[in-house]
Amino acid sequence: MNIRSLLSIGLCVIAALAASGRAGAAQVLYNGSGFVTGQQSFVQSFNITGPGTLTVSLTNVNWPEQLASLNLLVSSSSGLMGPETGAGTDIFHLKGGGTVFAQWFGNAQGPLDTGVYSMNIQFTPSYVNVVPLPASVALMISGLALLAWQRRQRGVHSEHPATT
Repeated sequence: MNIRSLLSIGLCVIAALAASGRAGAAQVLYNGSGFVTGQQSFVQSFNITGPGTLTVSLTNVNWPEQLASLNLLVSSSSGLMGPETGAGTDIFHLKGGGTVFAQWFGNAQGPLDTGVYSMNIQFTPSYVNVVPLPASVALMISGLALLAWQRRQRGVHSEHPATT
């Protein structure tokens, strides 16, 4: 086996080991915007599957005029998860799964008595179900070794042709 084959196999092994790490991708639970006319309240519920981090971004949009107030409450079946917050980004750490409720409410102002809000809620789990890769890495390495061995065997047989 030459040095080029060893380098190819080594790069494949390194790539496979790098791909076996955990991926902590966030799941978007809610992403939307809407109008508040006068004084209004909205609520959205989410089913969370396990422990993780809930990131809530609430924005008071300056069109046609900013809302006089815009507030948020996040709660679960066991109670409030934190104090009432205003516009901005808040992070909530969840210890388990269950139903989570986000309630936001605002007061409009100005001649139209209307304002706009925007909200994004993302959930990032603390754990990721990892597919067991050690067996597949071993199979890949053995397959590459077999291919290298067959290539070497073909090279040995082609150097010494059979005579009759």
